[in-house]
Amino acid sequence: MKKNYKLLYVMLPLLLVYTFSCKKNDMGGTGAPTITRVRTTTKTDTTTGVIKRITLDSSITTTTTTLVGYDSTVTSGGLGNQYAIIGTNFLSTTSVTINGVSVYFNPALLTDHSIIITIPSLTSTATQVPFGPDQTNKLVVTTKHGTASFTFPITQPAPVITSFTPQVANPGDIVTITGQIFNGVTSVKFDKIPATIVGTPTATQIQVKVPQGVTSNLIYVTTPGGTAVSTTTFGFKYVVYTESLATGWGGQGSGGYDGYNSTRTYNDQTHPEAGSYDIKTTFTDSYGALQLGYGGATPVSVSTLGLTSIKFSVYGGAGYTGTQKLQVVINGAYSTAVVVSFTAGAYTDIIVPLSQLGNPSTITEIVLQNYGVAPPCTIYVDNLGFI
Repeated sequence: MKKNYKLLYVMLPLLLVYTFSCKKNDMGGTGAPTITRVRTTTKTDTTTGVIKRITLDSSITTTTTTLVGYDSTVTSGGLGNQYAIIGTNFLSTTSVTINGVSVYFNPALLTDHSIIITIPSLTSTATQVPFGPDQTNKLVVTTKHGTASFTFPITQPAPVITSFTPQVANPGDIVTITGQIFNGVTSVKFDKIPATIVGTPTATQIQVKVPQGVTSNLIYVTTPGGTAVSTTTFGFKYVVYTESLATGWGGQGSGGYDGYNSTRTYNDQTHPEAGSYDIKTTFTDSYGALQLGYGGATPVSVSTLGLTSIKFSVYGGAGYTGTQKLQVVINGAYSTAVVVSFTAGAYTDIIVPLSQLGNPSTITEIVLQNYGVAPPCTIYVDNLGFI
């Protein structure tokens, strides 16, 4: 027994020294932190030809994307990405900021030489890290023993166009483009035609004047982060009505015919979407319609003109409340009519593929017919044509 006590007395000081030594290592360095670099932590790896079993006797071949370990030094960061800060004396880190905004770091992965941070994405509910030429571009690590600052700019993401209005306008009219990350916009083009930016753009909205020469064009927005392209075209490949009916349409002195069970004013100025005029149509019975027939010398060929859809804007006037409906008919094919919804008191842009309207080879008649609303009721139509 005495021998056991003697052994304990000999080992106890050694155990105490070891315990305090471990505690000191767990606490990390006590000096001010230093940052030497920032690196990536992962990348995506795509594997093709992966066979996945569905049932005992069936399977599919697919492509999978996985995250794999990766170590590459970077000099700037992007939103929605994860990075490792490399340096010294990090174990007592209390905060990490970029451009003055706190970013999340994973305390479970914290070591004395690395910090794993995640920069919020645009869709994150966390406070966004700002970017741009007016930022400090500083990554700051704060610990219990000091701070370290490192130059680490955040790159601007590419812009995104979500919509534009109106969808058709005359040269000189104002078009409002809505989207995201328009910061520092440098140019707006209708295909290759430059447009003049009006006023002061914001991160989510730009206003431009429609340039001369625009017919049916995609809209391009360029910023320091890249270039966005609209998913739909501005304008028409074939115009039926903007400020007046096109030649050969509607029987207004240039061929064609119009109708029926309605009163129609082609130079109304009550609710133009763009320009000065609209088509005011008041339905006088339940089957009333704005009917426009073509009587021009040159056929309106779908294939020659490359037409894919009819496009128009409609405003619900007197007699309409809330969301209402119209029936769209091409060339008298009522069996393939398409019912569309529009709003009272505002313009709604309507696009209907010709593939849903009987796949006509030529366009000879357009009908926008009342659908289920007791007459009299009035609609205003503007910017009618084909894309």
